[in-house]
Amino acid sequence: MTISRRRLDSPRALGDCIRAVRVAAGLPQDEAAELCGVSVPFLNRLERGKPSVQLDSVLKVCQGLGIGLDLVPPEPLPEDAPTSLKRGRKAGTAR
Repeated sequence: MTISRRRLDSPRALGDCIRAVRVAAGLPQDEAAELCGVSVPFLNRLERGKPSVQLDSVLKVCQGLGIGLDLVPPEPLPEDAPTSLKRGRKAGTAR
């Protein structure tokens, strides 16, 4: 089974990707959790897309399953872009 590259735009999308890789590898959740050094309940919550999970544990799971994460910074912003975007915030977002 080939799993294609995909954009992760939500916790659910991340969970779906992790589950697809685990299933394609033929690993039940308990074996995958042990391999990755996380608990079964954590892996279950992650795969279900729970929005509040620990980043270090997410990275353990991705590393354990051989999932690479690439962060793609935005292209240089045009000179007329809102100042708030140039500082890395969405327009209208308070600090």
